[in-house]
Amino acid sequence: MSQNPFLRYAKKVDWVIWAACLGLAFLSLVLILGLLRSEHSSSLGLRSGNLSTQAVATVIGILTALTISHIPHKIITELWKFYVPAAYLFFISSFIFGAATAARPEARRWIIIPGINMSVQPSEILKLAFILSFALHIYKVHHQLNRPKNLILLCIHGMIPVLLVQLQGDSGMALMFLCVFVCMMFAAGLKWRYFAAASAAAVIMIPIMWTFVLSPMQQKRILTVLNPSELDIQGTYNQQYYTFLAISSGRLTGNGLFGEHIYVPEMHNDFIFAFLGSAFGFLGCIAVLLILLTLSIKILINSANAKDIRGQVICAGVFGMIFFQSAINIAMCLSFLPVIGNSLPFLSCGGSSMVTSFVGVGLVLSVYRHTQKKKKIPSTFLPGGN
Repeated sequence: MSQNPFLRYAKKVDWVIWAACLGLAFLSLVLILGLLRSEHSSSLGLRSGNLSTQAVATVIGILTALTISHIPHKIITELWKFYVPAAYLFFISSFIFGAATAARPEARRWIIIPGINMSVQPSEILKLAFILSFALHIYKVHHQLNRPKNLILLCIHGMIPVLLVQLQGDSGMALMFLCVFVCMMFAAGLKWRYFAAASAAAVIMIPIMWTFVLSPMQQKRILTVLNPSELDIQGTYNQQYYTFLAISSGRLTGNGLFGEHIYVPEMHNDFIFAFLGSAFGFLGCIAVLLILLTLSIKILINSANAKDIRGQVICAGVFGMIFFQSAINIAMCLSFLPVIGNSLPFLSCGGSSMVTSFVGVGLVLSVYRHTQKKKKIPSTFLPGGN
């Protein structure tokens, strides 16, 4: 007698990852509903359509993750000739046809889909295409990864999307690509001496980056975080100042979902952690941090248990995408880092981010389903491994 398809799937699925993602996605809908019912909804530009869009994106993300988890990750990477050129063309088209938002009129990072009044951020799609294509590249050279020729080609592969996104003015997304690149190279077994050399070069490059790469506004945001003043509170430091007030106003258990909340610009998006703290307090923030940390650690465990280098580095890339994006967003909300425009995975209002996060998880689940668990971490997962 054939076994029930659901039972077959249940035996080969990582329920910890599913529970974490579904819990965060449901909380996102709850938070957006709370903001819609608040007196600040009009100031934020929120409409009931935003909640509907988030719900639809969540369903699409879940279904896509389910589909991807059934496809062996080896097959997905081999299909790069189809999705990588399409992802780059779609991203480059945003330089010509891209639209800006009211909050960021200088940034043309979104493509408006005609007829349904929805927008897509092409860099989110490019991020997934990069993880898969870079995983395939590493797989083909991993036995000779530390040879200068292979290392140079891998660095060129990794820096192309970083430079393109930075050219678009999206420093936050460029930083995400860089974090993903570093995590995947670490998992591939890059020797420690290269990490040390790259760190030293990064320190040397700081004055050059400050002078020639960062805009005056970005420089001011960094200086403001280091030493905010009363004048900055009315300008550059405004969002972070009121984010701090909103989070601290929640105290231990919060003011409730429909209670009184302090207004923060972009509170539904990049600063949704402010509303979380205000609504559910310190305990709510800690709970979300623990869920995100559990999700990230479980992805790393799956990376360590993957039977092939492709699976290892795919999981490492998704880990870098979720963990560092979460860490930078929360650090930004707590004024440890300047505002760089990073959303909070699975929580921020935004269809592109929600679908991308679920697709990334779908890739991890694919590795999990099509792998044989090992009792110890393979040497290729460690820098300098073979």
